[in-house]
Amino acid sequence: MKKTWKGLILSLIVSVSFFGCEKYEEGGTLTKADKRITETLWKIQSAIDLEDGSDITSDYAGELWEFTTENEFKINSTLKGTYTFSADMLNLLITELDGGTDNYRIDRLDKEAMWLVEIGSEELNFIPN
Repeated sequence: MKKTWKGLILSLIVSVSFFGCEKYEEGGTLTKADKRITETLWKIQSAIDLEDGSDITSDYAGELWEFTTENEFKINSTLKGTYTFSADMLNLLITELDGGTDNYRIDRLDKEAMWLVEIGSEELNFIPN
């Protein structure tokens, strides 16, 4: 009977570990989102206007986005506002200093890339600087 309990407990631990790591649709785990977003400066690799499909990457030329551990959002070291994750960690909310809020769906967030989609507006693909 002892072996049965040990086996059951081991199976439970493995199951929780396996199923407990929710992932973003295109890569990265939700549990590491806070760490991944703050560990680097992000530069735009590509940007698409979702209304007409045009490439708007040049609109972001030279911009480096930074997310600090104090929940500050900066562009090129200049404070632009604050950021938070939604409760389910699937969205990134950026509140600008003027009070406006941008809501991005996170499709990927890992050490190699961050992909954000502002529904109906734009898709931004970042890489570490």
